[in-house]
Amino acid sequence: MLDRMIMLSEQSLSKAHRGRIKRTARGVLLAFGIGLCFMPHAGGSKPVQYVSYKEYALHLLNYDYKQMKCLGKLYGKESAWNPKARNGSHYGIPQGKSEWLKDQDGYAQVRWGLSYIEHRYSTPCNALDHWKAHNWH
Repeated sequence: MLDRMIMLSEQSLSKAHRGRIKRTARGVLLAFGIGLCFMPHAGGSKPVQYVSYKEYALHLLNYDYKQMKCLGKLYGKESAWNPKARNGSHYGIPQGKSEWLKDQDGYAQVRWGLSYIEHRYSTPCNALDHWKAHNWH
């Protein structure tokens, strides 16, 4: 009685509500099936990326906004955060000299660039200071 609006739990003995239940069940199954068809990379091995390269870098920097501001200026000047950027023999977002970078996606390039900065300068702000003094990092 309480479920008359939804029409799923109550049937009369004469089976008068059977059609409504079948239509509702078909609708639910159809919606579920459509949802499965549009799952991004369903069953694939490639992870789905939902964040920008800048958001990813911020995450890798443990949400240190000061360092992210320096990295943003540095990569903005170097490549404008374009993973396809090329300047002579320098490739990708960090404009590294490694040819490996030209075949990588932007996320791998950000990881590579932050690793390079960490090993050479320790922080993006130190790398930006070096860039300001020498016009390269």
